[in-house]
Amino acid sequence: MFLLALSCLVHSLSAQLPLGHQSPATPVKTVNGFLDPEVFFNNHVVYGVPVIFKGAVKGTSAFNKWTDEYFKTHPDSQSDLVMFEGEKKETRDPNVEAEDIPFAEFISRYQKENIYVVSGLPTFLRKDLPLYHSLDCPFIKERLLDDLVLWFSSGGTKSVWHYDDYENVNCIFRGNKELILAPRSQLELGHFDRKDGAFSSVDVDNVDLNKFPNFAKIDFYNATIEAGDCLYIPSFWPHVVRSYNSNLAVNAWWEIYKTPLQCPTPDPKNVTYFSDVQFNTDSVIGKRGDEKKDNPKRSKEYAFRSRLWDAPEMHRNNVLTRSTAITRLEDILKEEEFSVTPSKLDALLEAIDTNKDSLLQAAEIDRLSDSALFAEVMEPILALQPKTEL
Repeated sequence: MFLLALSCLVHSLSAQLPLGHQSPATPVKTVNGFLDPEVFFNNHVVYGVPVIFKGAVKGTSAFNKWTDEYFKTHPDSQSDLVMFEGEKKETRDPNVEAEDIPFAEFISRYQKENIYVVSGLPTFLRKDLPLYHSLDCPFIKERLLDDLVLWFSSGGTKSVWHYDDYENVNCIFRGNKELILAPRSQLELGHFDRKDGAFSSVDVDNVDLNKFPNFAKIDFYNATIEAGDCLYIPSFWPHVVRSYNSNLAVNAWWEIYKTPLQCPTPDPKNVTYFSDVQFNTDSVIGKRGDEKKDNPKRSKEYAFRSRLWDAPEMHRNNVLTRSTAITRLEDILKEEEFSVTPSKLDALLEAIDTNKDSLLQAAEIDRLSDSALFAEVMEPILALQPKTEL
């Protein structure tokens, strides 16, 4: 009887631990500074392997200049708006909207109030921040970069358990962050019950294993980073982020592309700043800080690629069978408000499946990132109406 009671007590206690403490977490690999772009992309991005870049942004203009006094006294901080949230523990409540305020006003309030900026990095600050070295590859700069986002608080923030359909390098300029991650191959274990936003309703501070039992099966990874460090978070790797102390980070998101690249080693004498880079901004938060450019709806090309990548079969095997691909293509057509017919689905699959093996490989999906090719091969099929199809 005593042993049974003890067993129940142990189970009860283990069921109430913070997310990521259900089993020992493997530390994410650390390297000193940024890797050269080709090494980073072909060894980490292609295979979805996270890595910490230790001290990678120490010594940059941003690291040295970004004090509250610098922010407050910069003339553009009075006019550039940022979005802030009124709760430090993220809920993604659809009934709570973020608000816009001048950046200088946020600086005067954030140490005294429970507010937290999640917003596109203001334009005037992009001139201080060199393009992250591991991303300084022509193909990435010209074709893939999507958003540059500022995360700024007095500390104590916690994200929901979520995943992103983007690649991500997050660099921290103040404070510390702890991230708990899980591999893409275990995405199905993550209890992502909020399909509208690729996140879970689980309480990240108090995981109930009776309600969310799969968290006991996940092979967690831990990444603890401090000011000056950066972390690569692969697409579709679930994660939760906890921030400590006065905390400022800037992350760059870019579109999924898993085909190996050839990238020249950047010339250290020719520094590119984020102000020099064109972003394919499409998210709400990414629009702030980039107000002077058009912000088009997410491209059809990326709608196709991201939805094909966001398939459990792809997460496990890096390949899609014909039946899964057809189902995904049908979902995409409905979401993008195209007509759906069996012949159109077959034609789309035929266009993407270049080696005609009835499987979709990473390289075949990545071809859709070429806008000209997409327009030539895919657009005519998408434009077909049911009455014209035979």
